[in-house]
Amino acid sequence: MNYKVVILLVCCFVLHQVQAHAQLLTLSVKSNSSVNTIAVNNTNWNTMQNGYNTTNNTIAFAQATLSGLLSGVLPKIGLKSTLNSFTYTPPSDYSTLTNTVPANVVTAEIYAIPGSDGLSDQSDKILANSRPVAITNTDQTMFSGVANLTLKLNLFSSDRPITIKYTISADGMKQFLKAAGTYTLNLVYNSYNALGFSNGSAETTLTITVAPFTMINSLSDLPRLKFTEAGHYVNGPKAVPAEQLITVTSTVPYNLKIKAGSSRFKDADGFTQNNMLVSHVSVQAGIQGGNVVTLNAIPTTETTLLSGSNALQQVESVKYGIGTSFTSAYQKAGTYNSSLVFTASNKSGIASNLFKDLYIDVDPIARLSVNGSVNLSFLTADHYRNGIHSDVTDHLLIDKNSPFDIYVKANGTYLEGNGATIDLNNLLKIEPITTDATLSGSLRQIKLTTNYQPLIIGSDAGIGKKVSLRYSIDAIGSKRLINKPQGTYSTTITYSFTAQ
Repeated sequence: MNYKVVILLVCCFVLHQVQAHAQLLTLSVKSNSSVNTIAVNNTNWNTMQNGYNTTNNTIAFAQATLSGLLSGVLPKIGLKSTLNSFTYTPPSDYSTLTNTVPANVVTAEIYAIPGSDGLSDQSDKILANSRPVAITNTDQTMFSGVANLTLKLNLFSSDRPITIKYTISADGMKQFLKAAGTYTLNLVYNSYNALGFSNGSAETTLTITVAPFTMINSLSDLPRLKFTEAGHYVNGPKAVPAEQLITVTSTVPYNLKIKAGSSRFKDADGFTQNNMLVSHVSVQAGIQGGNVVTLNAIPTTETTLLSGSNALQQVESVKYGIGTSFTSAYQKAGTYNSSLVFTASNKSGIASNLFKDLYIDVDPIARLSVNGSVNLSFLTADHYRNGIHSDVTDHLLIDKNSPFDIYVKANGTYLEGNGATIDLNNLLKIEPITTDATLSGSLRQIKLTTNYQPLIIGSDAGIGKKVSLRYSIDAIGSKRLINKPQGTYSTTITYSFTAQ
């Protein structure tokens, strides 16, 4: 009988201690609290997407107060979301937009336990036992209590606010920026006593709004179209660099438009060049971005250059060129430019305008070459009696992007043979016989000497011009060859743009 009584007393004592311990370490979440909405727009998006805290690469975007009815030190606080991703609502003008952002891009942690009573002395110990948690739809423990804190029971007779800090990762922020709209996530805070039983919960909502906006983040200088060699008039000018890069941020589908500020290029002195039209320049967009749009001519009215879906810092590229049918207008050396206007827009209105100059550089080009050989063969008596000539088709090839003259001379006073010479004085005549139809200027015939003589005078600039020449020795000159030894006689002839 006494044995049974002893056992009963021990059990009562243990239960009493457990109940007292449980009563001491208890938190009841008493009231709901709402989190301030974060609003992302065209003025703050760059800060948001890069992050406030570069060390942790995160953005602390809200602090909300959660009220707790305390009857002990916080033994355990849990947090979960009702869904595993944010609920997305697109803007009314963009009802077809979709986007999914997982809940775990946001973390929450106990930031502070403010107050002026004795519990504040223990806040460092309390916060040391809290930890940030990534939000999921599974309950995550934010805090586990410290059993050895010295507490006064009179601390727990009133509500105590608990400040929660929410943090969103930079990668997560970029997911929000993919599409304008409203993102909401319902959160549930749960509290547990020391025995692990739930003794309270509260709900709150995180809301993130992303405004519809489109903007050009960066716009590199346009490639300079360069005529530096004759081949550029045949194949089109070289673009340096090859393409222009345009970085666009848009939370909604967008258009990038282009127009010329004027219809004609101007020279370095500001004078309009009537034959140099901006419409000569073609534009191909979307080389990198994938939105391939080709404009055969830059317009003077706003025209869509490319269109794209919503994207964060989409890099687009644009190539410029001049078709070979227009290159003849750029045969005057110099630098020419025209202003272009780029406009980023969406259904919600124009977001930004940027201006860039398009330059055309025409370098001095002067190339003169000789095609084909010249052979004057005295083979019959009639050749000595009447004289001979040799026509060389397309003998001179000319590339000159400024007005020019062509001069000719012999490099020596004699035709040199095998142990003999022939005096060139008044012997060999050169004259243009057929020319390129577009070659202008005065055409001359000359008797070859060692002095430069004009063959073509006052010709306009021309690329790819061809001149056929006739070389002849008349009957009088031919008789000077009768007593010469049989053999081959030759001399070197020089053609030049200048009388050097």
